Amino acid sequence: MDGGATLLRALLRALLLAHTGWEAAAITLTKNSSSDFLVGRDIILSVSYPAGQDPFITWKINGAVLVIWDKVIIRQDGKYVGRLNVTNGSLLISNSTRNDSGDYTVSASVPGEADSLVAFPVNIYDPVTNASVLQSPDAVGEGTPAVNLTCSASSGAVTYTWTRDEQSLPANGSYVTLDGGKTLQISQPNRSYSGSYSCNVSNPVDWKSATRMLNVSYSDAAQSLSGGAIAGIVIGSVFGAILLITLIVLVIFCIRKRRKGKKEKTPAAPHKIAIRTVSGTTLSPDDPAYFTLNNIMYRSSSISMGSYVMNSGDNTSDRFRSPTNSSPSFPPSQPKVKHATQV
Repeated sequence: MDGGATLLRALLRALLLAHTGWEAAAITLTKNSSSDFLVGRDIILSVSYPAGQDPFITWKINGAVLVIWDKVIIRQDGKYVGRLNVTNGSLLISNSTRNDSGDYTVSASVPGEADSLVAFPVNIYDPVTNASVLQSPDAVGEGTPAVNLTCSASSGAVTYTWTRDEQSLPANGSYVTLDGGKTLQISQPNRSYSGSYSCNVSNPVDWKSATRMLNVSYSDAAQSLSGGAIAGIVIGSVFGAILLITLIVLVIFCIRKRRKGKKEKTPAAPHKIAIRTVSGTTLSPDDPAYFTLNNIMYRSSSISMGSYVMNSGDNTSDRFRSPTNSSPSFPPSQPKVKHATQV
């Protein structure tokens, strides 16, 4: 029956063309829907045409006839029985599966007019599930060469987009995406890169988001400094050490110079010398200090001046003794005073 109707339509069209000798303008068939769908959902491929026209509709998938419709379904692929329907030329496939993906085309024709053809490249996607972000290495400090944040999902992943603290990533050269956007690599991270990083896993009909908090440690003071700052500290430390050594040497020099000056001003240490009398007798420096007429004593380095009583004659004790009396007698005359110097 459907073959006869199709044949009849083709015959009528041929007769019209033979009688009039011209080809009518093609029917206007408009595509009114997208061709991306989520697995398990209904596939709706919608078309429209001018009112008053009664086109003959043929749907195909990958070049094979799927269904022929002329107000009613005339023919359809047996694999779609119970899931397929046509309404005003638009196609409906319920409970879609991944096998329903393919290149769909629809043609519309009426007697005396050229066919109109519209293509629908249908894509069936799995829902996005179990989105997550992994970090490598787990511990990141300032000075770490790079840290990788990798986004993954169990199914449905097609595209990956990254944000930081719900803002687009700045284009500063430190952020690089790898593996088609799946991995975000941050080079030379410092404390300013700490924050909440989110990955949006999506396909044209579904999406999920996963977040990872990145903490860049800066407890190590050496790591928190740049190369230039470290070089400056090293140079400053060297100059500081040189200055400290110079100061110590200068202080030592000044102390030694001061001590040397004191030594030059201080008299030489006392020294004892042997004292020789005029008569040739050598006296010890430890003998009592006294002067006689014939003895001049030189003491240690101090000098003293004094007056001493000197007799003109023999000053020994025997001179003052009388022959008959053991008691000494004193000279009758006034003794002469002589001055002597003690050294």
